[in-house]
Amino acid sequence: MSSFEEIAVVDAPRLERLILTGCWSSGGVCTKVKIGYAPKLHSLGYLDSGSHDLEFGNTVIKAGTKVSPSTMVPSVRVLALEVRCGVRNDVKMIPTVLRCFPNVETIGMSGKTGQPSGKHNLKFWNESGTIECISSRIKLLVFHDYRGDRSELAFLKFFFESALVLKHVVIVLANAWFTSMEDMHSKVNPLRSMKRASAGSKIMVTGCSDPEDGGMGNFKRASASSVGDPFVNF
Repeated sequence: MSSFEEIAVVDAPRLERLILTGCWSSGGVCTKVKIGYAPKLHSLGYLDSGSHDLEFGNTVIKAGTKVSPSTMVPSVRVLALEVRCGVRNDVKMIPTVLRCFPNVETIGMSGKTGQPSGKHNLKFWNESGTIECISSRIKLLVFHDYRGDRSELAFLKFFFESALVLKHVVIVLANAWFTSMEDMHSKVNPLRSMKRASAGSKIMVTGCSDPEDGGMGNFKRASASSVGDPFVNF
């Protein structure tokens, strides 16, 4: 598959979806993803802080970047992220990236494996402060490739305790990761006992419906204009 040094949305007044899938970078070099003028951009993903250098407006987004109106993309309602919850540099980016999308209502997150580089417990997330889209906007979370490690559980606990308007959570298991049904239940049960700020929210746990249907199948689905949410595929 082709690789690109830069994907730039400079002046796209009619663009509604930007779908990034597959291997956009090569040789360990990150692809720069720039979002400029795109007032109708509704759906964006998958953004991957390990493979993408992000630039919104004219500001390069780094962990801890102070978010301002010029770095926000307020039109986006559906956002998808690739995350490595056990990798320090990736995790430190998540709060900053989410603050750039204050009006997101649906978020898809795909858990990826990576060389662990630190423990990211609930204290880390609590110290990151309020994230507006989590606390007041997001109604649906779909978490793909769930493995149930401590870093994933810490993030989900923070999310559940912060999301005031959350209605539905879908946890899609990384099927091949679990050694037995007992192992799977031991990783899923903590989710059901977590306190949730939105008392009426529902959690559904499911296996991947088609683990062989990878990038191209998802790309075709995401590109179909008849599909309201291009990233919720389970």
